[in-house]
Amino acid sequence: MNGKRVIRIGTKIIVAFCLILIAALAVLPTVIEKKIRQQFTDLSPALDVKFASLHLGFFSSSISFDRLSLTFTPYENQAQHTHRLDFSTAVLSQTSFFKFLFSKNLVAKDLILEDGKLQLDQFLLERVDSLQLAFFQKIAWPFKKLAIRNVELKHVKAFLHSEENDQLVATGDLKLAGIRIDRQGAVPAFSGINLTLSNIDYQFSGYKLRADVMAVNSAKKVVEIKTLRLIPTKGSREETRISSIRATGFNLANVLDSQELNAKKIVIDKSRIVIDGNKVKPRSLPFNLKGIHADICQIRETSIRYTDGVSKCTLDASVTLEELNIHKLFDKNNFHFSSLYGSFSGIRYSGDAYRDIEIKSLEADNGRIQVTDLKVVPRIGKYEFGRRLHHQADWVQAHIPEIQVFKPEINQLFYDKLFAEKITISKARIYLFRDRRLPRRQQNIPLPVAYIKTFPLDIRIKTLELANSSVAYEEYPREGYGQTGILRIETINATVSPLINHPVASDPASITMQVKGSIMGSGIVSGRVIMPLQRNKPYHVKGAIEKLELTKLNSSSENLGKIRIKSGFLDLLSFDFIMTDERSAGKIVGAYHNLVIQQLKKHTEEKNVANFASFMLRHLIIPLNKDKSLPERKRTGFVDYPRDPTRFVSHYFLQSLLMGVKKSFTLGFLLPK
Repeated sequence: MNGKRVIRIGTKIIVAFCLILIAALAVLPTVIEKKIRQQFTDLSPALDVKFASLHLGFFSSSISFDRLSLTFTPYENQAQHTHRLDFSTAVLSQTSFFKFLFSKNLVAKDLILEDGKLQLDQFLLERVDSLQLAFFQKIAWPFKKLAIRNVELKHVKAFLHSEENDQLVATGDLKLAGIRIDRQGAVPAFSGINLTLSNIDYQFSGYKLRADVMAVNSAKKVVEIKTLRLIPTKGSREETRISSIRATGFNLANVLDSQELNAKKIVIDKSRIVIDGNKVKPRSLPFNLKGIHADICQIRETSIRYTDGVSKCTLDASVTLEELNIHKLFDKNNFHFSSLYGSFSGIRYSGDAYRDIEIKSLEADNGRIQVTDLKVVPRIGKYEFGRRLHHQADWVQAHIPEIQVFKPEINQLFYDKLFAEKITISKARIYLFRDRRLPRRQQNIPLPVAYIKTFPLDIRIKTLELANSSVAYEEYPREGYGQTGILRIETINATVSPLINHPVASDPASITMQVKGSIMGSGIVSGRVIMPLQRNKPYHVKGAIEKLELTKLNSSSENLGKIRIKSGFLDLLSFDFIMTDERSAGKIVGAYHNLVIQQLKKHTEEKNVANFASFMLRHLIIPLNKDKSLPERKRTGFVDYPRDPTRFVSHYFLQSLLMGVKKSFTLGFLLPK
């Protein structure tokens, strides 16, 4: 009897407990929902979290939200600027309710947010400051610690909100692994990321950035961007296009902590890069990236075009950089690497409307730079050139088959410094033309050392070599026979050591140039020029012209000087003089034989001999022979020539030499000028 009574009482208790549990389960969601809404309200004044409804799954240990929205408004006085995130559903699965109830630790397996719409405010993105960054430290989280294994944002669309419109900037999916908050006020951290964005379209600082795909996978340590385009929104609309950028072996922790990309290898493939020197460089990016570091950076099959409205440069390049370090983006002074291997081709540069510089190829590594087939190509004819300028200037055409730079400090080029052990220029062919009928510009032209000191480059080269080269100078005279005169210096071999334009105390006192060649294919000219690096010090010129068949000079002497050399052989003309900014001084010593010079008539269109003047030259002024059998004093002429600062140093040298030649004759002052 008592047993039956116990059973009845137990049954009633169980039924009562079940009824209470059912009632609690019916009431608890409402209580929890109210509590969660209140806690969302208390998170932060800057963060507003709302949802339409909440569903609890006690048996599945899950919480789901319908139409969840988060609004971030960091500035109270600018409520119109806000970031807003909306999701159709948000599910938190395999949640430990007991840990949350008894220890305030929120632990879950997954948080899935689907069909998201992210509305990002452009003003807030461009004005990231300490107030926005300190936002997480002031959030009153309803838990002490948080740990979620995976957070996924699926089918998300991101919009950029501005005063004009809401622009779709990207669509994609995001998965974060190991989300943790270990204490109150801490910023949420995560251990891994898997991000895929498509149809990226973002505008900043006068540019549009577009990309087909951007993928980040921290587990595989890969970042990849496909079909990246950078399009100017003003001026020239020529766009930069990169087929792909891939960084492997990147360190996620460094990206998060130092905001710098560290990678084992970066590969930039099949690009067309356009640089507008007149535009402000883009300095506001859609992400905060302070630096880039890579063990290897490869730029493959890239076409580069630069323009600033005056200068233009185009080339194709493939480059490998080792130990690349960029400490500050868009700043060349913070660009470093340990070694470079580069191949450049199809280089074409124009700095004005008159000529182009073309280079077939340029190969570079840490030990050497080799330039093949450098050409200076005029755009217009030599007579048209002068007519457009309205004054005298040298029309230049040149071809240099090979230039080699040994032991260059390639890194220093980014600091406007040309440092190298040696530069050799081989088989150069240079042609210059000047029309003397045009007026000459009256502007001061400094001597060589003072001139190279004006270069924007800091030059420091131990030895510069010119080998087996030639220079041809053609001139149309102010008055003449309607014909030009040509002077050629052939088989030129020269060395300059050292070539420095910004000397320091430990540098040599001067630059020494040694030169050797032939004039019009005859004779040998050799010389040494010592050029002081200190101001107000004289240049010292010493050398000789030997075994020259003087009739080879008639092309220039007849058409430019109206003098015909009928016969003559120069055995020797040695020279030794100094040149200052004001004048030259020194001497020449000559020896020749069988020299006959005829003066041509000046005011005719034909090359007729002026008989009387030629007779005076032959019998009174210039002896037929003046060889080494004569005492040196009778073959010596003294140089004393005042410099014209509006003329080049070549004119200064030649006139000094001619002054000495004239004074070597007793009646040399009667020689034609």
